[in-house]
Amino acid sequence: MKTILFYSFVLVSLVLSGNLNHVYGQSVAEISAIENPVVQLEAVLLLPIRFDGDTIKLRNALAPVFELADKKRNIALKWAYYMRMADGFSIAFDRINSSSERYYRLAEQLLRVHPDAELEMLGCAREGYYNFVYRRVKEAFPFFLRANDLKSKVNIKKIPLVVKHYQFMASFYSYIGDQANAVIYLEEALPFTKPASRERVDLINSIAVYLAKDSLNHQAFSYLNRAMDEAKLAKDSVWIGIISGNLADHAWRKGEREKAIALVKKNIALSMRYNERTDAMRANLNLANWYIELKEWKLAEQYTMACEHLMEDKPYFLKYKMELAKSKSNIMRGLGREGEELKQLHLYLMLKDSLEKRTNDKEIQKMLWQRESEKYNRTIQATEEKRIRTKRMYQFIGIVLMLIFAIVVLLVNKSKIKIKMRNTLLEKDQLALAYEKQLLDQELMILRNSLTEFTDTIRQNDVVIQQLRQEVVKISESDPAYLTQVTDNLNALLQQHIMTDERWQKFKHVFNKVYPAYLTQMRQTYPKITENDLKILALLKLDLSNASMSELLCVSVEAVRKAKQRLKKKLEQTEKYGYSGAIRCIR
Repeated sequence: MKTILFYSFVLVSLVLSGNLNHVYGQSVAEISAIENPVVQLEAVLLLPIRFDGDTIKLRNALAPVFELADKKRNIALKWAYYMRMADGFSIAFDRINSSSERYYRLAEQLLRVHPDAELEMLGCAREGYYNFVYRRVKEAFPFFLRANDLKSKVNIKKIPLVVKHYQFMASFYSYIGDQANAVIYLEEALPFTKPASRERVDLINSIAVYLAKDSLNHQAFSYLNRAMDEAKLAKDSVWIGIISGNLADHAWRKGEREKAIALVKKNIALSMRYNERTDAMRANLNLANWYIELKEWKLAEQYTMACEHLMEDKPYFLKYKMELAKSKSNIMRGLGREGEELKQLHLYLMLKDSLEKRTNDKEIQKMLWQRESEKYNRTIQATEEKRIRTKRMYQFIGIVLMLIFAIVVLLVNKSKIKIKMRNTLLEKDQLALAYEKQLLDQELMILRNSLTEFTDTIRQNDVVIQQLRQEVVKISESDPAYLTQVTDNLNALLQQHIMTDERWQKFKHVFNKVYPAYLTQMRQTYPKITENDLKILALLKLDLSNASMSELLCVSVEAVRKAKQRLKKKLEQTEKYGYSGAIRCIR
């Protein structure tokens, strides 16, 4: 499980480098004839870019794409051209380089003018993967985070080479330990793979790897079986061998030792048959370690020798050389060869120190690169700040000249401007007053209509209430069921009719708008009157009958008459200002 992503990485790298172009590569004329924009972009992104470091050939090969994009004013094609040029320079230099980054910036600037969420997501994924491949992991973070944010905003069907781009995302998220997100990306890409294809086998196998890393072994086993079925349908012996090795790991963890050993031997046989030496080397080392656990020292020694024979003198194999030395040390101890054991143990410690030193060197290189990157960013920032200061200086000079010109014009036309301003302000004030008066008139009309409608409704309700009461008297004995219905209707109408405190406050607000200062004047003129007295005065102003008032106030008609008499006495006792208008309205 530790090593099965190697082939996924190789396949993705082949797409970037152009090694699959004998299958997918098309001429620019053929690309121009493609009507589907997604397929057209895929064709550009698969154009050959490997020219053994000859960047002039690279430029000449992709120049027709730029001309086509320029001629058709096709933003997506121009973006794809920038992406492919960035890939080409990456392959030519085999490292981080300014030319690749320049093309990434050109693509970024293009999308600022012509936004496209799908292309922006892919641009971030590709530049993030570019940094990730050359181990600038920290620099890759913002690109992958931005691409992940854009995922919910894009239409996956509009993404060219969706499987490969989602593999970029999955590889990075797996590297930083987010296996769940890696699985999500691969599962979303899975429907876009062809059945019984190497790409589909690779994807399903990778999902199994990520699930196993999250210790979801049952789900991982299910995906491994699916991958094996697809590999058999595709008749892909290489992948059958790789997946056999992965199934062997699963079987060994379950305690199925014989099955695990048989599967890993199958992996070794198929890898050797198809010259997959690196995979065979790993499988031999894995099998040797299993025989060490079983204390089968001779068999373990046999497979360590096979593993050593397949190793190459390259930095990539340093980790496996260290593991091999440790395994051989354990075997020598099991066989009782103390001298050989110490020799292999010494080799193991040397290789371990060398590997740690190499890791430390990489960390130092990252720190140095980070410092240089920050220095470069400061230089760019200083240049930008200088440009901004110069721009602001010219803007300031322009503004000063404009102000001087404006002052001269103002001085020459001072009197005319004052007159115009005075007339304009006067006209504006008049228009504002007229508009305000119009609004107030409209509001007052609405409130008058509302108050009139309220009064008419009260009078109509009085008639209905009286009719209902008479009907109650008539049918009180003859039809009890109908009596209940009529009584309920009467009670409901009375509930709506009664002026509660809340309804009084709303009514008083409207009344004060229609008859401003009426109730306030009454309070000031007759300080002894109460809130209930104000209700009577307001209802009298609307010329409501005693019966209507009694229904509204939920009291008897006689109580209304007495209330009016008491109110009249209060008003007569007050002689302030000689005000008697309210007394005359009480009858």
